[in-house]
Amino acid sequence: MMNTKITLVLVLVILLWGCTTPSNNWNQYLGPNRDASIEDVEIMESWPEQGPKKLWSFQLGAGYGGASIFDKEVFVLDRDPGKMDILRCIDLESGVEKWNYAYEALGELPFPGSRAVPTVDNVHVWSVGPHGHFYCFDKVSGQPLWNHNLLEEFDGELSTWGVSQSPVIYQDLAIVAPSGAGAGVVAFDKITGELVWKSRPLSGHNFHVSPTLASFGGTDQVIMISPFDRRDSTLTHEVVSFDARTGEELWQYLGLRSFATIAPATVIDEKRIFLTDCSYDGSYDPVSIMIEISREEDEFAVKELFLTEEAGCKMHPAVLFEDHLYLNHTGNPNQMKCLTLDGKVVWDSDSVPGFEMGGMILVNGLILNQNGKNGDIHLIKPSPEGYNELGKASFFDSDKSQAWSPPAFSQGKLIIRDMEKMVCIDLSQAAN
Repeated sequence: MMNTKITLVLVLVILLWGCTTPSNNWNQYLGPNRDASIEDVEIMESWPEQGPKKLWSFQLGAGYGGASIFDKEVFVLDRDPGKMDILRCIDLESGVEKWNYAYEALGELPFPGSRAVPTVDNVHVWSVGPHGHFYCFDKVSGQPLWNHNLLEEFDGELSTWGVSQSPVIYQDLAIVAPSGAGAGVVAFDKITGELVWKSRPLSGHNFHVSPTLASFGGTDQVIMISPFDRRDSTLTHEVVSFDARTGEELWQYLGLRSFATIAPATVIDEKRIFLTDCSYDGSYDPVSIMIEISREEDEFAVKELFLTEEAGCKMHPAVLFEDHLYLNHTGNPNQMKCLTLDGKVVWDSDSVPGFEMGGMILVNGLILNQNGKNGDIHLIKPSPEGYNELGKASFFDSDKSQAWSPPAFSQGKLIIRDMEKMVCIDLSQAAN
């Protein structure tokens, strides 16, 4: 009897350990809270003239898939053009590859390579390739535990630029959005890979936005954006929410009117989310929207708080800091912008630089913003008073330095990439 109790306790400890994600790990797309920020970490607040130290670089094939960091390991999905996807595990300290796993994924896309970021915990890695292959791996051995083809199983079509899904892990579920005729959003048992629930098909076409996890009215929710198709009037736009536990539809918003959504929603608080886009009403025009979600008994209601065409980001979500939003505006002129939470643009100056389609993250109250054209990294102190750059550094010198993937930061180290390599930079205070 005693041995049975000990065994049960050990099993429980192992299960809990496998579900625990320390907050200093950048273990998924947009970091530990999936909001492009991390707190309570050390970071240099000023850089030497030559820039911070590069610790290592690792050659990659062309692609846009960003990295995840868990403990002392970096995970990134790479690709052998036209042939296969390759999940790589790289030592954070040395840049030496520990293992990789390749699986067949035939065909190529106009913009080559991976698109999504793996999600990692103590035991597993979940990753989606550009041709719709959804894999769960054992993190130690690098061997696959289960896999699904999201396009084949849910009657989806491979879009022009492929599949870009960064999995959401919620309790015992692994959630992705196939955006197919068979289901819009699906949840699998994260350990066994068995289908737990699937939503209705989404109203729009399959593009590049990943799901957002939020909680409104006491209910954990998965929020998905589905853009309309300018070539097919039957495919219409929507922002829609499903119960994260059951897949039940909770509410819908129809005011975004986008055909090319990439940036997921930014959760502001327990009532509001912020949407930003590069396309609006059939044209490539920027737009940003704040909506409020309220609940009365079992019914949810959505209210649009503001809509502005003065700011909008194509590739990455905004970051929130001290009641202001910061984003890389992709309109004309291209420049970083700061907004109040009621939609007023507070920076409107020609002296504010643009960052093309690069991503930004917030690290302990400082912004790291990457120029999507040349890969340069800028250290910025966010303030509504104006743009305040504290440092700038270059780590890429190739004419292929198209850097559109989201950065990752953990344990004092920044991971960025372009179309040829991934670079690890020491930003810890100890490096000063």
